[in-house]
Amino acid sequence: MANDVIKVGEYIVIQKQNYKKLHKYNKSDSMVNIGKCSVNLSGIEGCRNFSVFKMIAEGTKRNKQYSLELTNEAVELKDEIDVKTSGIDNRNILDDGRSQKLTAEEINELKSDSIKASEIVESLITNSSTFHAKTEFSQAKYLKKKEKKYFEYVQILKPNLRLITEILYKLDPGKVQNIRIDTLSQMISYCNVNSEGIHLLYDSGSSGLLAAAMLSAVGRNTTGKLVHMHPGNMSQKQALLAMNFDSEQLERCVSVNVYSALRQYYQGSDIHTTTAPAEINGSSTESLKRKGPELNQEGKVQKLEDSTDMSTDSKEIEEKLSEDKQQTERKKPKWHYDNIAASELLSQKVDSLVIACKEDPENIFNELCTFVKPGRPFVIYYNVVEPLQNLYVTLKSQTNVAALKITCNWMRNYQILPERTHPEVTMNSSGGFLLTGYILK
Repeated sequence: MANDVIKVGEYIVIQKQNYKKLHKYNKSDSMVNIGKCSVNLSGIEGCRNFSVFKMIAEGTKRNKQYSLELTNEAVELKDEIDVKTSGIDNRNILDDGRSQKLTAEEINELKSDSIKASEIVESLITNSSTFHAKTEFSQAKYLKKKEKKYFEYVQILKPNLRLITEILYKLDPGKVQNIRIDTLSQMISYCNVNSEGIHLLYDSGSSGLLAAAMLSAVGRNTTGKLVHMHPGNMSQKQALLAMNFDSEQLERCVSVNVYSALRQYYQGSDIHTTTAPAEINGSSTESLKRKGPELNQEGKVQKLEDSTDMSTDSKEIEEKLSEDKQQTERKKPKWHYDNIAASELLSQKVDSLVIACKEDPENIFNELCTFVKPGRPFVIYYNVVEPLQNLYVTLKSQTNVAALKITCNWMRNYQILPERTHPEVTMNSSGGFLLTGYILK
């Protein structure tokens, strides 16, 4: 039950009819814009997820804001407005802009007054000379259009992978590399993400969608690990943070720059490692040698056998060097330790490889496939098919891969309504392409 309530600091999904918005709920900034409405979310803390709230108008007519009031369910306009008569067809209806008797000023006055949405729509229907002559389908379409404009209920949803993918894709498909939910599900299925393996992901930029999907498949309280490689200085984590994973699950994902991680793996050290300080309390290393103790390359104190009166000085130097070493360790950035952790995981070999890149995938695959255990799957996603075709032809001539296959994802959305079921008129047909196979050696 504690995980099923709305908490401050976590992400939520605000739904108003078909409109969905991803938002991080904070008490200090509880105002959020939902379309053209400014809504105060301060009253939703502690309520259960998937609760329905009614928008209560507040403020002045020019600067109207809304607060939320918990309710049992949303009421649709078709349930509040009783349409008794309808026409046979629309052949005699002429759209000349004169059917509505109310003027624009009068309609704006109705919207400014704090009355129910059903009362506004009833006033529009009463003053319309053509509404009752329309067919039943045309009247339902009119009510649906007005309900979209005057709907006064919102629902707070708990973020999940399907909702986050849908929101990010509708917001800007290019920011998630045009990865739809059907493509994402096939990628997770092909690479066989499980709760006990080590999985390797290279992502050029999908707002953290692939990392969120793979970490969600790994699950909680497991031994699985995810190495998330990216080409930039910082990884994209919007979708990953929006899933509201706990700290234990987030620690299973190690995000590293691909170049730094590979350099750490092959060289065993980083170019940013620090050396021992050249001076301590104004004394150079050479003067310390003359006093007795000397420093090796790691900054440790070496005792000389012929030293007689160096016990006090040696103890002070050891304490100072120990303090400097601790300060140096604290100054090292987090990515330094992430590179070490990623290098250790890569040395154990991974159980699957997923690549979703904007560059040519051939060099990336050739470099990362060496870390995959024999007999394990790989999945390469690209927005267009040509780079995958070239890689397919190249890999066909090699003996280290098997079961190569290029697939094209194409999904159509359908409107499901009584006697009006049909594919959506407008939709994005780009779902990307997948190259799948298995590593042999």
